[in-house]
Amino acid sequence: MLNVSQATSMLQSLGVSNSMATKAAERVSQSSSDGDALNFLKELQHTLKELSSATAQASSMGSTSTTKPASLPSTVSLAKDDKAATDANTTKAPFGSFEEFREWEKGLGSSFAQDYKAPDYIRLIRLSLEGGDSDAFKRYTFFKNNPQYAVDYESIRNGNLSKFPTDGSTLVKSDLSKMNSETAAFYKKNPDQLLAAEGFSMDPTLLKNRMEGDTAGIGDPDWLTQHRWTADGVVANNNRVTYAQSAFIGLDGKGADNYRLAKYDSATGMLIDLDGQAYDPITGQAAA
Repeated sequence: MLNVSQATSMLQSLGVSNSMATKAAERVSQSSSDGDALNFLKELQHTLKELSSATAQASSMGSTSTTKPASLPSTVSLAKDDKAATDANTTKAPFGSFEEFREWEKGLGSSFAQDYKAPDYIRLIRLSLEGGDSDAFKRYTFFKNNPQYAVDYESIRNGNLSKFPTDGSTLVKSDLSKMNSETAAFYKKNPDQLLAAEGFSMDPTLLKNRMEGDTAGIGDPDWLTQHRWTADGVVANNNRVTYAQSAFIGLDGKGADNYRLAKYDSATGMLIDLDGQAYDPITGQAAA
């Protein structure tokens, strides 16, 4: 269940670089042998801290960066004047076609603020951003459907901070209102731990209970991915499928419209855009 590929993808979704995510996942996979999901997650967190610390030390010793400081606020508390620039319905994309997108993308700057933090939408599409030409149409589709992020992305590539959340709060799929108050309060303060649970297809409440000593399902490493906590008791559930089909509602449960996402047709492999049109995800050619 818990392997290098899954752990790497989960870490990347949390904003970890591809190289560091792979290195951490491989190291834990080699050292962890009992197959227990909780132990794997704890070892992964510990290893990631070690690697991050080593990287930070190396960077501080050899860095000669002259990146200009940021001038925009890093929080999501927006002034009224910024409203239009962060609204998908009122923001105009800086390109009008796939070809124009390619040219726009080539012309983006490469200066990032010294205190830059990846906004949530970057974490969401990190794999396609790193995918080169083969994933260009996927990037185009995302930014076309979410022009407010295209404008923001252009800005952060010119040394400004994002106008959008950078703490993972908009990437949450779990409904905190359906958890008990103590668990909901814990995850509201620790959204990355909630995202980690979701990344491994574990029920957040059951995972927290396990970390606090609950021995339910302790003998089965898949148990946390196959059960869901409810106010009426624990029930069997395929959490992997549930998360795959769930929207990004955010910590407040009201963010279902934050991301307008095209979807894949598992039967054909085509990318289905918001208007129902199917496209080849690599070439961008529309289906007849």
